[in-house]
Amino acid sequence: MRTYDEYRKILELWEQGIPKKSIGILLGIPRATVRDCIERYRDVEGLENNKARATKSTSTELLAAVSNALNTGLQQGYAYLLGLYLGDGYIVRNKRIFFLRIALDSQYPNIIKRCHDAMRTILPENKVHILNSRQGNWVEVIGFYKFWPDLFPQSGSGPKHKREIRLEDWQQKIVEAYPIEFFRGLYHSDGSRFSNVVNGKDYPRYQFTNSSSDIRQMFCETCDRLGLHWTAKARGGAITDIYVSRRKDVEYLDRLIGPKT
Repeated sequence: MRTYDEYRKILELWEQGIPKKSIGILLGIPRATVRDCIERYRDVEGLENNKARATKSTSTELLAAVSNALNTGLQQGYAYLLGLYLGDGYIVRNKRIFFLRIALDSQYPNIIKRCHDAMRTILPENKVHILNSRQGNWVEVIGFYKFWPDLFPQSGSGPKHKREIRLEDWQQKIVEAYPIEFFRGLYHSDGSRFSNVVNGKDYPRYQFTNSSSDIRQMFCETCDRLGLHWTAKARGGAITDIYVSRRKDVEYLDRLIGPKT
């Protein structure tokens, strides 16, 4: 949700020799947005020469719509897509266009379709493609949009588990309003439902595995909002796995989500 004045402040600080990371901290703007602004306009003069584009070509209208609590379908789609992105998504740039790419297992066609539909819900006029991999049993759902880093400010260089992942205030409000959709997205990306057999008796459970402590914390907080009891398990000396095992909690998730398909 960036304005012309915010772009100008970014470039003014950049011309003063302030590093991109520090600019983001000073202005409270994601580093990916700071980087994109500098690459696009270079300096204040470049911004002035492209003032019409800077004021008109922004994500302001879409972000306002996504942030509006009255747009329930849009917020539900966003909560789900955010969960998928945090698990198996990444954003890449090609010239002036950004691609949101979500990697999914090809054996789950319903998840692939749900991901595709969520992207179309958010950007109904933009192209969304499903690309089959030639090197494994997985596909990528790919959406094209100039301002994906504004919609997903957690984008950045390097693996997510090696950098801090925090939600913006407007994102936090959405996941708190629609915790089951956020849970669904996280589970569909990095979760599983399996049988834990003890003394010949089947005890189904849900599992979430992610190397990022920040993302695991989001999953646990979402379980808390849904009233689900969870436990953590260390693997190789570090906690990576979260389990939901109580029968009533598994039954609840089976009613609303169920096994991957």
